[in-house]
Amino acid sequence: MSRTVLAIAGSLRQESSNAGLVRMAMRLAPADLTVVHWTRLGDLPFYNEDLEVDPPAIVREWRDAVSASAALFVAAPEYNFGPSAVLKNAIDWATRPLGQHALRGKVVSIVSSAGSTGGAHMIEQLSGILALLGNSVVNEPAIQIAKGAECIAADGSTTDPAIEALIATRLANVNAALPA
Repeated sequence: MSRTVLAIAGSLRQESSNAGLVRMAMRLAPADLTVVHWTRLGDLPFYNEDLEVDPPAIVREWRDAVSASAALFVAAPEYNFGPSAVLKNAIDWATRPLGQHALRGKVVSIVSSAGSTGGAHMIEQLSGILALLGNSVVNEPAIQIAKGAECIAADGSTTDPAIEALIATRLANVNAALPA
């Protein structure tokens, strides 16, 4: 089985600290785990069941990328106490057609750099959705970085080495959760 983790940032901002967490994960991944950053969430059209007859190429690309990975690493902000629209849209596309979707059976890790809550509400909602869809959610150690934009740059650097330690530990836990 592939030891590839598909990493996505649930923000479209150029200077997103959540994109920084993805880039940090790419740099800190264990040697036997490959973290691949999928950067085209904003190119996905809004989910529309009418398009299922002949899904757009970008939707097929997204589903193929999800299918080819063993795990998903999601770094996302919290908007109005929930996931961003672009992230929810990507999940909706990846979970169709029902019963045979690309996301089923993945190991999923959700982290957040967000406002004062560190994304706690978003992580709780998204963890529930993804677990319901037949995924194993790895959530230890907790990574909810309040006001992370103050210490995490979009390039994956940080002024707080403790964040790097958390990401490295989380990736080791994702790696351990994957089938041998």
